[in-house]
Parts: sequence; structure tokens; C-alpha cells
Amino acid sequence: MEKTWEDVEWQSDEPLKEWYVEYIAVVNDEQFHHMSVLYGEDYSDVQRSLLHEVRRSYTVDDRIDVTIIKIHETDQKTDATLFEGMFVP
Repeated sequence: MEKTWEDVEWQSDEPLKEWYVEYIAVVNDEQFHHMSVLYGEDYSDVQRSLLHEVRRSYTVDDRIDVTIIKIHETDQKTDATLFEGMFVP
């Protein structure tokens, strides 16, 4: 039996992974150093997100050179005691 439109489950049980991306964008011979947190399932998904971020940030018609310095999946295990008393939510 085929699934109807209402039977299709659209939400995934697994949330998107969080990725730390550090990159340099060169626009009109001027360098801009960026650090971002992007979301995606895999490396190519994060590259697509980075492309969208760069296009949103720089609306120039000139060439934009992007050099990725660091890209890795963030670790979800943090030690909250390291930040105790230093930051207020």
C-alpha cells in the first residue's frame, strides 16, 4: 500500500550536525577573516551553507575568493564548569 501525503513523515529523528568553519574571504583585494557555526548533514552540505552565507554577506558583483582554514564537526560534550561564573545566559 502506498503512503498518502499525510502518512509521510517529514521530520527527521536526527537533528542536523553543527560544524565550526573558519575561512578568509577576499573581496576587492581586501581580506575578511570569518568564524561561523553552520549546520548540515555532511561536509558537502556545510559547503553549500557556506556558499549561501558568503553570498548573503557580500552582495558585490566582483570576484570573491574564499579560503577555508578549518572546518570540523563540533563536539557536543562540553564542560559547563569551565564557564561557571564567567558568563550569564
